[in-house]
Amino acid sequence: MRENKKGKILNIAARHFSRYGYANASLEEIAAESGVTKPAIYYHFKDKSDLYEAVLTDRLSQLAWDVETVSDTADTPQVRLRRYIETFGSFLETHPCFAAILSHEFADNGTQLPESAADALANILQTLTAILNDGVEQGVFAIKNPIVIQMMIVSTLIVHQTTDKLRKRVASRIEKSFHLPPVPNIQGIARLLSHHILLAVQKEPT
Repeated sequence: MRENKKGKILNIAARHFSRYGYANASLEEIAAESGVTKPAIYYHFKDKSDLYEAVLTDRLSQLAWDVETVSDTADTPQVRLRRYIETFGSFLETHPCFAAILSHEFADNGTQLPESAADALANILQTLTAILNDGVEQGVFAIKNPIVIQMMIVSTLIVHQTTDKLRKRVASRIEKSFHLPPVPNIQGIARLLSHHILLAVQKEPT
């Protein structure tokens, strides 16, 4: 299906926000790469903050729907948690710019984060909280702070997606004296992460 003009602007804007952050992204450059004039962007979005909100909310709302839908189809809390994490990883693979956008927001403590995007993040965290609480009620998970678990998931996946060149640069110095196995792709990292987090939240046998 041919990409419509608004969708094209959103995708190109996502690349610019991921590369430069909100403050340094330029509507003129976004318009030029989109093949439209700056007034054409204003036809769809009232200003740069409105465009940024559209980019974030569109993607975060989709992620919120994905993790809730996929995790709700599982029978046990363990499988729900694994699917939650792996769906998060698959989403970042499908939307490669999004990890960098979130990284900019985290570094800036959410200064530019729109309220609608914060609501979507809360919905994502709510899904994780429901999974963990269900596991506690069923006696398979120990009580854990969902925010801490979410930090473990998000930080690991985002660092993986935004540090490829840095990781290779550092690893090249270590490999001279000690062999390092290759770092898995984002799906492999998500599977590995889900394994370790499941171990971290499981309830110890009494």
